[in-house]
Amino acid sequence: MIDAFLSAVASWPPSLVIVVMAALPVLEVRLAVPVALEVFNMPVFAGAFFAFIGSVIPAFFIPTLLHWFEGPCRRHIPVCARALDWSAIHVERRYTKRYRALGILGLVLFVAVPIPMTGVWTGSLAAWLFRMKKRYVIPAIMIGSAISTVIVTLMTLGFFSALRQLF
Repeated sequence: MIDAFLSAVASWPPSLVIVVMAALPVLEVRLAVPVALEVFNMPVFAGAFFAFIGSVIPAFFIPTLLHWFEGPCRRHIPVCARALDWSAIHVERRYTKRYRALGILGLVLFVAVPIPMTGVWTGSLAAWLFRMKKRYVIPAIMIGSAISTVIVTLMTLGFFSALRQLF
């Protein structure tokens, strides 16, 4: 899958490939940083910077798009309205106590942990479900993404350095 993506964007500048890769769900900085440093041999700061820029792009439009999508979906698709109501009730019952305890800090930590099912896309969705205010959500997601980028960069440098020592 990664090879197919890289061959499709082979004519693009490496920095643009990293920005696009980091903006995609699931991939985000977890894959963009290693590709920047090991495939494109970018300097560490440049690879991390372009991955960070790409990863925060969705934070600006996901909450807005979800808000715009919700109204027409509720009005025109009854199943959608029920699904949104169910998810809101489920999230409220299951996570409200934790959210109230951690608040925006919880969102920062959630986005910062570079494991599957966390990150900018999922954090933006969670913020929308919790009806957090965008003026707090976007900076929180940016801070979390910056932390995640640093963690992934350090892990990439350590892992590939160890591999080079072994082989």
